[in-house]
Amino acid sequence: MIKIYFDWNVLSQIKNGKHSELKEIISDNDKLFIPFSTSHIGDIFSSFKDTEEQNNYIKSDLSFISEITKNKCLMNTGKEVVLDFYPPEELFQQRIDEKDLFKDISLDGLMNVFEQDELTKPIGKALISLLKAIPLEESFKQAFENPESAKQMEQMFPGLSKNPTMEGFFQSFSKMNLNLNESDSYKDLRKTVQSGTGINRDRIYNSKNPYKIIDDKYKKLGVAPDQYIDNTKNAPEWFNEITNEYILLDMHGFQEDKINIGKGRKETFKNTTEDAFHSAFASTCNFYVINDNKSFLKTKAIYKKLNINTIVLKPSEFVEYYKNYLQINNPILNFRIPFEIIKSEEYYEEIMDDAVLRTYFVPFFFFGFFNKIMVLLPNDNSSSIILLSQNGPSNHRAYSMEIQRLYKELNSILGDDIDNLGEIKEVEFKQDEWIGRKWKIEDFTFRLTRPNGHFQLYFDQLETSEKPVANNV
Repeated sequence: MIKIYFDWNVLSQIKNGKHSELKEIISDNDKLFIPFSTSHIGDIFSSFKDTEEQNNYIKSDLSFISEITKNKCLMNTGKEVVLDFYPPEELFQQRIDEKDLFKDISLDGLMNVFEQDELTKPIGKALISLLKAIPLEESFKQAFENPESAKQMEQMFPGLSKNPTMEGFFQSFSKMNLNLNESDSYKDLRKTVQSGTGINRDRIYNSKNPYKIIDDKYKKLGVAPDQYIDNTKNAPEWFNEITNEYILLDMHGFQEDKINIGKGRKETFKNTTEDAFHSAFASTCNFYVINDNKSFLKTKAIYKKLNINTIVLKPSEFVEYYKNYLQINNPILNFRIPFEIIKSEEYYEEIMDDAVLRTYFVPFFFFGFFNKIMVLLPNDNSSSIILLSQNGPSNHRAYSMEIQRLYKELNSILGDDIDNLGEIKEVEFKQDEWIGRKWKIEDFTFRLTRPNGHFQLYFDQLETSEKPVANNV
């Protein structure tokens, strides 16, 4: 199945009558795998107001997400990004129930969290009493005493200079968190970062290479922009790396987000972080379809830097791509097109001891799954082996439902497998070595296998045939 991650802006526009051709493509299309994520819930929650009119509108948004995604949800567990089937309405209600839980993250506010459970109450009380007594590092105090840094420190940690303890730090951090997510304080913080590094916002905003500007400025300061960032906490390392890169670009002025707390939808640092999370979630899919130009350009810059091969497209670009490469209506073309590519397209060649391996990276998704062709040419002139493989997204994993649908595609063309194993069952994927499926037609065997965790389809020509593989097919 072809995995497509849609930004909420695109889904909202489809729901409201725009992108009619795109809607027709994705509606009830079983070749496509379309998930939503917890960040879609965050986007909708940002407009939450406890009024009947707003609640009805939100309910219709959540219902539309459920319809398009069939409740396939990507969520960050803190250790990994997992796929689960979860109604958007339930996740949204959880967000409402928890909305005030961590609003106050001072030590007193955290104590209130511990007091929710009698088992954690005494532990929390002892821990927080200990934290309150711990003094801050001397470097923090010196930063407040230095006239050059005092103003910036007060902006970042309001009130900390009056109480330079861990208690004061948590109180200050709570205020900073509230200011960033509920007010326009992020705008001031962003200006402070840009002026402190000497970055010209007007120069970097539309830059072709924003990372060069940022790196050059930090080299003069003698530090790296990501020197103090820990990518190993609260999410997989790759997830944190993408989100941190996103915020780094925005904070230094590249396609910086609008900050607005006036009438209408509130736009604060929270919106920027949700957009960063979208970019991370999207890296698990083949395509990221997004209509917000600022986020579009930031994501493309990040994916290029980190060598992430998820394809980022605007809605109209995806429609064109789908028509040209993904809409294979005649199943036999899944066999014919690869052989046409082998005869005419460029390839990467690897010389091995007993064979030559040629690899073709293609824009097609054969059988809705494979987008890489590999041809093994033995040196002894024996029959070549052709296989279809996956050049999957950098942070992808293949789900059982994808392979089950792939089997159905192959079964519709090749018939029943020769071992009569039939449809692929969920329990098979729990085995260390997957049994796979095999078909035989005239002089060929077709093998669906999973060597080294990668699903591949082999075309093997039997020794009894003297015809070239391409001619036989």
